[in-house]
Amino acid sequence: MANDKVALEGALDESVVERQKTAQPKESKTNQPKQPKKGKTESRPNIFKRIGKVFREMISELKKVEWPPFRRTKNNPGVWANLATVIIVVLFFLVVITAFDSGLLALLRLLVGAEA
Repeated sequence: MANDKVALEGALDESVVERQKTAQPKESKTNQPKQPKKGKTESRPNIFKRIGKVFREMISELKKVEWPPFRRTKNNPGVWANLATVIIVVLFFLVVITAFDSGLLALLRLLVGAEA
């Protein structure tokens, strides 16, 4: 690519070719990635600052959403039907997961009680 001649409006522009040659990154002789220095460690913000940043970004994105006016949604039966469907599905899975968890807890107690 660096050896290609660049033609601008029919004339060769040698300065562009020279700039391309100098702009080409030098290939390293070894294909090994650079390793960070052992003495230098990256300091990450503490967990509370990172969690706060996530919530700030979430609120920022929710402000960008174009929400429909409440007047339009309160009289729309489709919205309430979808809300009811979501609530029913969540309650169903709440019961299923609670039953599964209780069963596993009873099995664990049975196993621990049998050893003691």
